[in-house]
Amino acid sequence: MLLGDPTAIENPFFRLAPDWAVYPLVGLASTATVIASQAVISGAFSLTRQAVQLGYLPRTQVRHTSEETVSQVYVPGMSMILLAGVVITVLGFRSSNALGGAYGIAVTGTMTVDTVLAFTFLRLAAGWRFWQLIPVFALFLTVDLSFFGANLLKFAEGGWSPLAIGACIYTVMMTWLWGRSRAAAQRASGALPLATPVETLSPDRPVRVPGIAIYMTARVESVPAALLHNMKHNKVLHERNVLMNVRTEDVPSLPETERLEIHHFGQNFHIVTIRYGFLEEPDIPRALALCRVGGLRFNLMDTSFFVRREKIIAKRRSGISLPFKKLFILLSNMALDATEFFRIPVNRIVELGGQIEL
Repeated sequence: MLLGDPTAIENPFFRLAPDWAVYPLVGLASTATVIASQAVISGAFSLTRQAVQLGYLPRTQVRHTSEETVSQVYVPGMSMILLAGVVITVLGFRSSNALGGAYGIAVTGTMTVDTVLAFTFLRLAAGWRFWQLIPVFALFLTVDLSFFGANLLKFAEGGWSPLAIGACIYTVMMTWLWGRSRAAAQRASGALPLATPVETLSPDRPVRVPGIAIYMTARVESVPAALLHNMKHNKVLHERNVLMNVRTEDVPSLPETERLEIHHFGQNFHIVTIRYGFLEEPDIPRALALCRVGGLRFNLMDTSFFVRREKIIAKRRSGISLPFKKLFILLSNMALDATEFFRIPVNRIVELGGQIEL
C-alpha cells in the first residue's frame, strides 16, 4: 500500500481499510487500548503489593476486590500515581508519534531485563549449569541488546522517559530498603537481650496487672522499646507478655502448618513469629486464633497491643546521604500505619513514642 500510495504513511493502519470501516477500526483500537491499559494497571497494583510485602516499598493501603482471587487487588495510592503519570505523559509528548522513542526503549529494555532475570533464575534457583545456559541466552541477549542499542539512538527524542521513570522507582526502593536497615541497626544498637530482664524480674516488682500485652517488634531476641517504656512510665507489667514478629517470606503463600512459631520463656513471656507469603495479607486476629494450637489462648477484650510510634530525624552533618535520608523520612511519613496494615483492632492499641536519628 505504501509503495503504491506514499501519502498513506500519515496513517497506514486506518488507510488499510475502506472508508466505511474507519469508525469500526477506531472502536476496535479503543477497545484494545482499554484492555492493554487494564493489564498494565492490574500489573502495577500486584507488583506494588508484592514490593510492600517484601519490604521494598512503604506500607500502603491495599483493597481486595475478589473473595476468590487473592491477587486481585486495588491500590488507591498507585492509581493516583498512574493517573498523574498518564496526564504528564500526554501533555509532554502530545502525540503518539512522539512516544515512539520512549515506547521502543521501554519494550526492548524490558525484554533485556527479562532475559537477564530468566538466566539468573535458572542458574541460582533451578540449578542449571553455565554450559547449558550460555548457548541459549547468548542468542537471546544478542537479539535483545541489538534492538535496545538501536532504540538508544532515540534517547533524546523521548527515550529518556522510561529510563528516568525506572531510575526514580529504583531510587525510591533502594532508599526505603537502606533506610529500614539503618533504622533497624539503630534500634539494635541499644537493645537489651530478652533473657536479661526475664531472668532479673522478681515476682512482685514490677507490679503485674491482669491481661495480655502483645508487643509488635521486628527483633524478637531483644526487648522491645515499647516494653521498656511501659515499665518505665507505667511501672507495671502484664500477667502475660507476648513478643510478636510478622515476617514476609520469599514465597507466594505458606500453608497454615508453617504459619506460626511459638516459644515459651519464664516469667510468662512468649515469642510468637507469624509468617506470610508475599501474596498473602497479614491478619493478626486470625493468627491469634491459630495460636491455640501452640498452647496460647487470646481474648481480644483482655489483650492490649503495644506499638512504638517512631519519629525519624536526620543528623545535621549527613553529607552526601542527606537527600536519601530526607527521602526516607518522607516515605516513612507517607507509609500506612502498622496497626491498620496488620488489621489490629484500633480500640486495643497503645502507642508509645520514640525517636531515631539517622
